[in-house]
Amino acid sequence: MSSPLKPTLYLVSSFAGAIILGTILLSLPWMHQDGLAFIDALFTATSAVCVTGLTVVDTASAFTLPGKVVILILIQLGGLGVMTFYSMFFLLRGRRIPIEERLILRESFWGRRGGRLSSLILTILFYTMVVEFLVTLLLFPFLARYYSWPSALFHALFHAVSAFCNAGFSDLPGGLEPFARSYFFPLILMLAILAGNTGFPIVFEGVHRFRQKNRSWSLHFKLTLLIHLLLVLIGALVFLWLENEGALREFPAPLRILQAVFLSVTPRTAGFSFLDIRYLSVPSLYFLLFLMLVGACPGSTGGGIKTTTFGVLAATVWSRLRGFSRTSVFGRTIPDSQVTKALTLVGLYLLVIFTAQFFLISLPPHRPFLNSGSEFLAHLFEVFSALGTVGLSTGITPHLSTPAKGVLILTMFTGRVGVLSLAMLLSGLPARSKTFYYAQEEVLLG
Repeated sequence: MSSPLKPTLYLVSSFAGAIILGTILLSLPWMHQDGLAFIDALFTATSAVCVTGLTVVDTASAFTLPGKVVILILIQLGGLGVMTFYSMFFLLRGRRIPIEERLILRESFWGRRGGRLSSLILTILFYTMVVEFLVTLLLFPFLARYYSWPSALFHALFHAVSAFCNAGFSDLPGGLEPFARSYFFPLILMLAILAGNTGFPIVFEGVHRFRQKNRSWSLHFKLTLLIHLLLVLIGALVFLWLENEGALREFPAPLRILQAVFLSVTPRTAGFSFLDIRYLSVPSLYFLLFLMLVGACPGSTGGGIKTTTFGVLAATVWSRLRGFSRTSVFGRTIPDSQVTKALTLVGLYLLVIFTAQFFLISLPPHRPFLNSGSEFLAHLFEVFSALGTVGLSTGITPHLSTPAKGVLILTMFTGRVGVLSLAMLLSGLPARSKTFYYAQEEVLLG
């Protein structure tokens, strides 16, 4: 195997190893209640490591406290990446981090040259611990009103980690819906989600900009935050419009706005929901598909094609419409190589979606369209949620057949390790660009 593919192999194998270990642990008798099928243990471990949140069994009732602790650890490992913790042990032992791990970490959390990798890792871990500690501290007194203090403390920690890692798992009996009329709980969870899915590069640059006040903002910073904030704002307005007389009509106006904003944040790619998704209108579900497709920001704990990929494609279209031959935004030109990478990523992403959807709907029983009801949209929603590592569901996940669960397991894994990484590994294509090209010839377009 060519050397450029070694980091990709390390990345894929690290997540696969964590899933296998998690499956073995969750299958142990004292980890669950009343038996747990192997496919369900595998599904849960994959969902946790891939920080997806899709569940085939109820987390609160199906697992014992040790089982929930294992899920919590898997979420933390998956959210920050197994290699982050692996590299931390090298640093603690005073040893140099192997080159494969260094390449993975830079690509995952920084994406550029320069800067000490040890400082990068320590900053990531410090930022994660601070955010999760503060969220736990804020949620604990609120949850202590409903549960004993040991249970409230664990629930607070579980949701702090799950929200920051954009995992969408909840260990509360009855889930989050009993707290739908709370202002505090959704607000704190939403802030934790945004702290996780905004991306570590944005945090690093913000800290450096604060220290060096004369430093200008990078194009990555401006484009990321622009798309990030626009999607939150536009999403909230769309849900207020679509659900004002629907799922949100029973809420008072301020809480209606909060729930609309939460609905706009959670599909990118947290998966928490204080509302039963099944009661949303079809247009709302359709718009959720778009938000799940875009997902979080690069270098974050979330999934999706990422805000910058969407931003680059949008900027490309707008630049062409204005007569520019190359993609420009904020007075800067984006390299053609990055535009090509964005197009390749979206193309592969859509290919995986339609392939997974085809296999899901091809599994028996085969119903005529006239009798299928909303089955097509429900399965499509499930695939988008799995590939985007979101975790929202219309409620069909626990009722899927074993082959269907297998399809979603592969889809979640693909979404977490990245469609580009997996495609290069499976095809054996080199990660480096070729230095030559063939003679040009035009084709008809449009």
